[in-house]
Amino acid sequence: MSNIIDYLAWRGDLSLANDPFNSIDALILSCLSYVNLKGIVPGFGEGNITVEEAAGNFFKIHTDEELAKDKSLISFAPALFRAVASTERFKNASLCNFADDTDISREIQFSAVEIDTEDGFSFISFRGTDDTIVGWKEDFNLSYMTVPAENEASLYLQKVMSGRQCRLRLGGHSKGGHLAIYAAAKAQKKDQDMIEQIYNFDGPGFNHEAMQTVPFKHIQSKVTKVIPQTSIIGRLLENTVEPQVVKSNETGIMQHDPMSWQLEGKIFETCMSTDRISDLFDETMTGWLKGMSFDDRKIFVDDLFSVFAASGCEYLSAMTKIGIKERRAMIEQMHRIKNESSIKVRTLIKLFFVNFNVLKDNVVKEKSEEGKGKLQLKDHLQKS
Repeated sequence: MSNIIDYLAWRGDLSLANDPFNSIDALILSCLSYVNLKGIVPGFGEGNITVEEAAGNFFKIHTDEELAKDKSLISFAPALFRAVASTERFKNASLCNFADDTDISREIQFSAVEIDTEDGFSFISFRGTDDTIVGWKEDFNLSYMTVPAENEASLYLQKVMSGRQCRLRLGGHSKGGHLAIYAAAKAQKKDQDMIEQIYNFDGPGFNHEAMQTVPFKHIQSKVTKVIPQTSIIGRLLENTVEPQVVKSNETGIMQHDPMSWQLEGKIFETCMSTDRISDLFDETMTGWLKGMSFDDRKIFVDDLFSVFAASGCEYLSAMTKIGIKERRAMIEQMHRIKNESSIKVRTLIKLFFVNFNVLKDNVVKEKSEEGKGKLQLKDHLQKS
């Protein structure tokens, strides 16, 4: 089995002229926008820099010791950047038009970069969700609102296309894949016609109403979507197209990590279908959302993420290490939710944590009616 780093080692000596662009290349370039390119890649109208030069400058600023402290799901990005920069395939590709807008108070994470791949195309890489709580909440916010990052993505593509006749590929991992489709759907038809392909790697879908509009239908044939077996974020809302299902060497929510996706040469190693956990999540969320107004959806999402926040964790991946104190805080927060979303929140917390083997110890401490602490098994936290 191999992953995208192995692919670069195997295929990196071949230019795109010798071995044309494929979906694995798209995944790699989609993940480059996870790298902190601030101060490295020029903004709009400020010129460009090759991938090789940019990587050299990046590693002058950021030491391996510093980068090793990053324990998030996107910590792989600098190592991927280094690998990409060492290949004949991509080292001379130029980077330009870098944009970044991240503001926790506004619940926005947006970043994008243009990559001229030297084969007559530019690739627009939209940054996806890291595993911060605020990042994942923005994904769920898509169920009831147009999030700020969507508007940013649409404006970004307009600026790229303004006064240019360039052939484009768009892509992103996680929310970045959703943003690629959204930006394309909002573009003028003449600009849509210049887009060759749109790649959504385990990113959310769209509301049914949006899918029925003419602009979405015009770009639908250009979309490629890839999700892992236990996809969660990629199962939010409706898929624009039927996705390819790729094998992963991780389990549960960690399959969102594209470094875990398995390849066979220059194609994905695919499965016949998603697994039971992913299907259960999809069925549950789809059923709920159909019966909820946008106002109800907002209440549900706010309540759900109030439970995540009660853990004190900034990153979802950090919840693999939470102790009894943090678990108790989450359960207490669930008990504070008295509205109609309370059962949905409890169900989803179970699906996230128990089925993903995060809460391996289902013993939690609760206060008894007499105010004394006791240990009690929680049925709603047991494995199904």
